[in-house]
Amino acid sequence: MAETLRVLIADDETLHNLALTSQLETLGHEVVATASNGKEAVDLARQTQPDVVFLDIRMPQMSGPEAAHLIAQDRPVPIIILSAYSDARTVDEAVKAPVFHYLVKPVDPNDLGPAIGVARARFEEWLDARRQRDMLELKLEERKIVERAKGLLMESRGLSERDAYRFLQKTSQDKNTHMVDLAKKILLAAPLLQRES
Repeated sequence: MAETLRVLIADDETLHNLALTSQLETLGHEVVATASNGKEAVDLARQTQPDVVFLDIRMPQMSGPEAAHLIAQDRPVPIIILSAYSDARTVDEAVKAPVFHYLVKPVDPNDLGPAIGVARARFEEWLDARRQRDMLELKLEERKIVERAKGLLMESRGLSERDAYRFLQKTSQDKNTHMVDLAKKILLAAPLLQRES
């Protein structure tokens, strides 16, 4: 049996909300909340923490793409845009938002399952890419710290770049600590090292 997902639906047309709720429940999912405007969708997403969010592209108070930005900012989740429009301008508006699928209304029940699957898969890829980016940024930041500590050792102890790096490497191994942690300690001790030189 397929996984039961907790779903939030936001559409200013009550009939669309009811029809989509029925279709999702038929697929075995639980509709945890329905909203009639974008602002309400953002508030309900915060309260209910759904697994998937459906947002109508044009709603009162706040559009679907605007709500998508706020929901993703608070807690990223697979978001599917619903629209009665498929013109280039409307699609472009959706593309610029953190959404992972686009369905044209009225939604065909046969399209719903695959749309959720695609949205969740794209969301996982996006999360993975974001994690990798964060890891690369962290590694770059750590590399800068090691480089600064190496420069300090070169300056205060008259070491070559190679010898300063070897010192960091050997000391981190001897003390069983990460090189970046050792580098941070060296940078904290910079005033003492500079006084010694």
